[in-house]
Amino acid sequence: VRVKPSQAGAWRALQRDQVVPAMKKTGVKQYTVYETLVGEQTEFVIVRPLPSFAEFNGEGLLERALGAHAAAALRARLDDCIDSSHSRIENSRDEFFLDPGPAKTLFMSRYRAMPGRAGDYMNFVRTEMMPPMRKAQQNGTFAGLTVTTSVQGGEPNIITLNMFYNDFAPLDGPPPVAKTLGPEGTAEFLRKGAGLITQLEHFVLKRAPELSY
Repeated sequence: VRVKPSQAGAWRALQRDQVVPAMKKTGVKQYTVYETLVGEQTEFVIVRPLPSFAEFNGEGLLERALGAHAAAALRARLDDCIDSSHSRIENSRDEFFLDPGPAKTLFMSRYRAMPGRAGDYMNFVRTEMMPPMRKAQQNGTFAGLTVTTSVQGGEPNIITLNMFYNDFAPLDGPPPVAKTLGPEGTAEFLRKGAGLITQLEHFVLKRAPELSY
């Protein structure tokens, strides 16, 4: 969601006071809002689980929580705050999940798998990346990891690595894999992963705790 700079405060208040309580009321188990710090300014990323496409049948979540009239009024107020928005559905690769807990710092990296190599890259993550990442989490080098792959609403073959930290200071140094493997191990790691993906973009985001649960 890209919010109008002049309406950022109003949008935050609407999220905190009305949207978040409505999400809780409808049974949404997790609703996390991140503020972009390095990237598009006044841009927010909202992440929540989608249990099933059946959720799109019938009323929307706000309508279920607030009723049609109140939901329409809230949507209108939110729309007044927004320049643009985009939604997409991604699959969470739970086999690569390292629970970040309440970590507030997110370094998001998006990659495109080379043609025909998406499966090879997932296997590379499984065999080469996850062992040092687990060790890095145990050592306190970083807080956790999630990996998602594009499904709907985005470009095919996009893989997103979300690396979480408890604060921003670790971003000054090398990434967790490099810190764990050292120079020689990192060089071998990069050699094995060469030709599997191309880098698209990086973002630095901050969790908005008052808008999240």
